[in-house]
Amino acid sequence: MFNFLKEKLKSVIDKISKKTEKEIVEEVKEEIKEQKIKRPEKREKKEVQKPKIKEKKPEKEIKEEIKEEKIEIKEEVKEKKKSFFEKLTEKVTTTKLPEKKFDEIFSDLEIVLLENNVAVEVIDKIKEALKKELLEKPILRSKIEDTIKKTLSSTIKEILDVPKLNLDAIIKKCKQKNIPCVFLIIGYNGAGKSITCAKLALKLKKKGYKPLLAAGDTFRSAGDIQLVEYGKMVDVPVVYNPDTKDSCAVIFDAIQQAKSQHFDLVIADTSGRIHSNINLMDELKKIARVNNPDVTILILDSLTGSDVIQQMQEFDKAIAVDGVIFTKVDADEKGGAFLSAVYTGKKPVLYIGCGQLLSDLKEFNVDEILKNLGL
Repeated sequence: MFNFLKEKLKSVIDKISKKTEKEIVEEVKEEIKEQKIKRPEKREKKEVQKPKIKEKKPEKEIKEEIKEEKIEIKEEVKEKKKSFFEKLTEKVTTTKLPEKKFDEIFSDLEIVLLENNVAVEVIDKIKEALKKELLEKPILRSKIEDTIKKTLSSTIKEILDVPKLNLDAIIKKCKQKNIPCVFLIIGYNGAGKSITCAKLALKLKKKGYKPLLAAGDTFRSAGDIQLVEYGKMVDVPVVYNPDTKDSCAVIFDAIQQAKSQHFDLVIADTSGRIHSNINLMDELKKIARVNNPDVTILILDSLTGSDVIQQMQEFDKAIAVDGVIFTKVDADEKGGAFLSAVYTGKKPVLYIGCGQLLSDLKEFNVDEILKNLGL
């Protein structure tokens, strides 16, 4: 998961750290060079006033005064040398980059993020966070790499911080009303909706619920039969009708059967549709209007690339999306589309599909995502 992005991030962080250190060293060299060519300022000699004849001081007292003045001058010179040394030490061990240099250095990271399908909004957020750390306050040279990693980690954690959706609470609320909870599964062609329906049914069944599957994928050839087979594999009954292409009717029948046979929930599959196809999206609106789902879940293929952002926006506009499940995350080497869709969509991420087995449906865990990114 996200191995390509992980390796690229590791490489570019190392590169940025070295570039930053090089900039500091060059700056220090220039400063030392300037100090060397500067002529030391001539110190004005303090005149020792000759004692007036009338107020003649003892010779011993005069010598003590001269000695004290010499010590004062020596201490002053020593203090100036010390402050210069401290200044250089601080410069060598800490850094606060000029903005121009930061932009040059950040361009390496920006290219890596763009190559991995990371949206511009996400890149801008990461840039602002790094700028704050590297520009606004000095950091130890030895800690540059750690600072970049920690900043990336905290920023991505913030990016992945989305609202939560408690499916258990929704199901229990429906049970109190003696009605089945309806999950409507929607998404693009080939995103993995049918297998995700079965995975979700299995996960909820293990929690003690009684699910029923509705084969609403009537457009694709044998789409309903595929769900029937998945249903057998997870031992969950499937309502389907091979004699109709009316997805809305199949889902309606499944809900009625769930009511009469006391099922806890209906997981309704639908045909894959392109979000730009107005007729298909209108049909989806009709399905939602007639069957009134309690939870609408959008299935997003993390391998799709940057188009997942538009998919999320268009599906949410047509029929309000309550939560998202990402599929094929285990095969996603880049991870940029995943990060971008989570950040721009601001929708609860319910689960992550991470394998071909019907048990391969994981809870969304931010710490695990960061670990997979090497942060």
